Amino acid sequence: MSAQRLHPFALVDDLVTLEMSRELSHHLGVVRRLRVGAELFVGDGAGSFRAVKVDAVQPRVHLVPLSDIQTRQRETPSLGIAMFLPSNERLSWAVQKLTEVGIDRIHLLSDAGDRRGGVQISAASLDRLDRIAREASQQSERLWLPELTPPREAQEFFGDSGSGGVAILDPDGGPLPAGVTTLVVGPESGVVISPESIPRVSLGLPILRIETAAVAGAVVLAALRASLICICDNS
Repeated sequence: MSAQRLHPFALVDDLVTLEMSRELSHHLGVVRRLRVGAELFVGDGAGSFRAVKVDAVQPRVHLVPLSDIQTRQRETPSLGIAMFLPSNERLSWAVQKLTEVGIDRIHLLSDAGDRRGGVQISAASLDRLDRIAREASQQSERLWLPELTPPREAQEFFGDSGSGGVAILDPDGGPLPAGVTTLVVGPESGVVISPESIPRVSLGLPILRIETAAVAGAVVLAALRASLICICDNS
C-alpha cells in the first residue's frame, strides 16, 4: 500500500451495492460512532476500494459512494508462514499479528508426531480465525485479506510446495538465504521431518514460542520485501 492512508477503513461484502454484515454495521454505528455525513474508505479484501459517506445510521448504517472503485496490485513476492498449532488463544493472536504485518498466506500444520498430537480445528474455529483476520485487516488498513488454510499434515504441505522459497526456522540453522518467501515454524516438540532440500535457518534469537517465532519471521520477510533490510553477501 502506498503512503496514502485509507482511514477509517472497513471491509464490506460488495463494493458496488455497499452491502455489509450486521456486525460491521454495529461496529461502524455503535463502536466507531460514525454519524451521517462521515466519510470513510471501504474495501472488498481483494485489492479494491472506494471512498464512501454515511447516509443513514438507523436502523442500520447505510453508505453511498463518493468515488469510483480503485484497485491496487498485490505486493510481490507473496509471503507465507506455515505454523504448527499452538493453543487456541495463542493461535488467534498469531493470526491477528501475521495479518497486520502483511503475510499473504497462513498455512496451519498438524502432525501426529507433534506433542500436541495432530490437533485439528473445527469449522467454527476456522470461521473465528477468518473473522480475526478480517478485523485485523480493517485495523491495519490492509486491502488484501490473507489466505488461511485449514490444518494439514506437514509432509503434505512440503509435497505441495516443493522446496522453492521455503525454509524452516531452527535455532541451530544457518543464515537466511535469498529467495525465501515462506517460513515453517514449530512444532512444539521442536522436531519437523522435512526434505533435505529445504534449508533450516535461524533468526539469531533465543528459543521462542511458536506464535512469537512466526511473527518474528514474518517481520523479517515483510522488511525484506519492502527493501527495508537486505541479505548480506558474505562470500
